Amino acid sequence: MTGAAVPGPGSEFAELDAAGTGAGLSGRLTALAGLIQIGAARSGSDGFSKKLLHDSEELLARAGERLRLSARHTVVALAGGTGSGKSSLFNRLAGADFSTVGVTRPITRDAHACVWGVAGSGPLLEWLAVPRRYRYARSSALDRGEEAMAGLVLLDLPDHDSVVAGSSGQVDRLVELADLMVWVLDPQKYADSAVHRRFLVPLAGHAEVVAVVLNQTDLLTEDQTEDCISDLRRLLDSEGLHEAAILVTSAVTGTGLDELRKLLIDAVTQRRAASARISADVDVVVARFAPYVDAATALVAEPGLLDPDDVPPAWPGAGAGSETAAAGDSTDMIPAAATSQLVDAFCRAAGVSGVGDSLESARELRAIDYVGWPVAWLVDRLTGRDPVRKTRLGKLWAELRTTTAGPSGAQQAEIDNALTQLADEVGPPLPKPWSRTVRAAVRSRADEIPAALGTAIGESLPAEGKIEPWWWLIGAAQGLLLGAVIVGLAWIGVIVAFGVFHAAANVPRLFADVALIPWICVMLAAFLFLGWLTASGCMNLVRTAARREHDQVESEMRAQMAVVAREMVVAPAEQELSEYHRFREDLRTAAARY
Repeated sequence: MTGAAVPGPGSEFAELDAAGTGAGLSGRLTALAGLIQIGAARSGSDGFSKKLLHDSEELLARAGERLRLSARHTVVALAGGTGSGKSSLFNRLAGADFSTVGVTRPITRDAHACVWGVAGSGPLLEWLAVPRRYRYARSSALDRGEEAMAGLVLLDLPDHDSVVAGSSGQVDRLVELADLMVWVLDPQKYADSAVHRRFLVPLAGHAEVVAVVLNQTDLLTEDQTEDCISDLRRLLDSEGLHEAAILVTSAVTGTGLDELRKLLIDAVTQRRAASARISADVDVVVARFAPYVDAATALVAEPGLLDPDDVPPAWPGAGAGSETAAAGDSTDMIPAAATSQLVDAFCRAAGVSGVGDSLESARELRAIDYVGWPVAWLVDRLTGRDPVRKTRLGKLWAELRTTTAGPSGAQQAEIDNALTQLADEVGPPLPKPWSRTVRAAVRSRADEIPAALGTAIGESLPAEGKIEPWWWLIGAAQGLLLGAVIVGLAWIGVIVAFGVFHAAANVPRLFADVALIPWICVMLAAFLFLGWLTASGCMNLVRTAARREHDQVESEMRAQMAVVAREMVVAPAEQELSEYHRFREDLRTAAARY
């Protein structure tokens, strides 16, 4: 046979869309690709199962290949064990002895294919790896009665119990690739556990694309046939194949061949088998992704679909699925209260309150140079009630500059505690691995936070040498008052010199009248009181302004801390939560019916 050119992807998807399943299947496969992408970034010992990701990637690749190949052809595989009569059925359906028949030992070593409508089937048969010498065409003019079967690719698989090297691998591969699986069983071995455990159980959920044929019924009585069918139905139901069709045939007498042929015609004319098979495969894989979201067991609808290797460690299981669902729905974003607590912790770790107090003290010490009454602070200094002011002022600004370099030591520990608290609040309601990845996201930039907090403080602090304009005016007034006091003291000294000790003659009374001294003392007292009162009032104003600046700077620093918390903690955590939300949405899309 010579294969025809493969139609373009557009035409293939158009045919799938015409069948009514293409658009939905395409969306499901896209969602599955999203699940793989998300899972691959979170695989590992306590993450997504590598086997699940590998199987999903294989399915995606297989589905992509099948959808790119001829959608006009439906691949039906006849599978069975030695002596089941599948090759005889194949020959009867094909109308010729294409496949060698064996009774006591395996004869079919390679897959045989009979194609009704050859055009476009070449690339499909190459993908199936059917040897060219075993490809047969039903295209004779004598076969016009089989026009309804145009597009059928019927495969006779090697015996699944064959001891011939490579036969078992061929069966496993073609069972995965076939659009419709027809299992041919004989009355003696229809309950063979090897067939059911190895092939039928894994096809749970594939009932739409699985049919079971009880062959060789010519060897049974009518009652025996009914008993076999009843027992076979019971076995299939227990394996999750409730909807799988059971046909009764005899390749010798031809019994049931019309029903089998009708099954094949329906599969070909509806052109849904390929997409239905892929859709069923996606159902199986999606169910294996279910434990990685809340309400895990809601998606595991068929027995045997959940591989133990897929279940993440410490998964709560069926009993806890509904409990984690409610919690998971509330963790799509970091709660505002948790963010506020984190900002509070950062403020404590960075010493925001202490920085504000130091700034307030520095402002007051700086203002004394301008609005303070020099006589008062000179008295305080002489009496030892206050340390050297300029030294104290320098130390305060040194402390502020040190703080802007970033907290360390105990402060770093407080940052770590705050991150741990947030991670404990957000992570536990989520299933693994999301609880771990969200925790890792919360701490992803922990080492950068101290320096960022110091920078935030530095950006919030005002200039070190800031001087208010009115300070200059008060400073000038205080200077005049101090000058007046000095002049008054000098005046008293002159009066004492000339009025008491008569150091010179003919001195004006203004500088020699001792009676003026009490009045000058009253004037000095008034100047001193006025200077102190001015300094006291102005310092009250300075303190009020410093407190207001303290509040403004502290508010600004808190705002900066909030930015650091958002950029370095909350945003990475919310990004991971967003990925979890996207994973759930992709899972819903891929699951289709859920």
